[in-house]
Amino acid sequence: MRPRGNKGAAALPRIACGIAAIVAAAIAAAQEQEEDAALPAGAKRSAVDLQFRAADLEARVGELAYLVTDLGGKPQALAQGSAELQAKVEALQVEETETEIRIQLSGDILFDFDKATLRPEAESVLERVAEMIRKHGKPMIRIDGFTDSKGSDSYNLTLSQRRADSVKQWLVAHRATGGVLSTRGWGEARPVAPNENPDGSDDPAGRQQNRRVEITIKKL
Repeated sequence: MRPRGNKGAAALPRIACGIAAIVAAAIAAAQEQEEDAALPAGAKRSAVDLQFRAADLEARVGELAYLVTDLGGKPQALAQGSAELQAKVEALQVEETETEIRIQLSGDILFDFDKATLRPEAESVLERVAEMIRKHGKPMIRIDGFTDSKGSDSYNLTLSQRRADSVKQWLVAHRATGGVLSTRGWGEARPVAPNENPDGSDDPAGRQQNRRVEITIKKL
């Protein structure tokens, strides 16, 4: 019989590399914060850039945790975790101006089809939103719900309103802010992508983009 290899020992170099990568990323983030402080008023880094840097660091931490807890190694599990992280990043888009922060959330991450009850997967995405809100004290917040063009106008208006209300209830329940929160359902109005292709066929990718919730944070 051949002697069994020590999987734990073999994984140690990878763990060390993972720790070094995380430390390096943390140092870089701290340096960027110092650079931001020295920038002129209004010249801030893109919130989207910072979001993706945070996601990258989170992915590295997750990989290190995977190595420590499962030294046997299951590449497919790590790949699945990376895919889930990427989905969460894509589920949240941020635009920031001098007066407000606009956050666009994918409706397919927040809700099941034709439902207004938040999915378990929505928790981590909304927690990131709550963190952004808390940084601004008690700002005025507007929550707008949107659907694609399938279904009647009246049904879509009702569904989009219920979804906006669900997000509001979550933010209130988790004490994201003590400020004023208003909601409105727009139904299929104000699409951000075509619901159909030029030839009249269905455009699933466009419909997916239109199923969304937008949160606007008014800076104090």
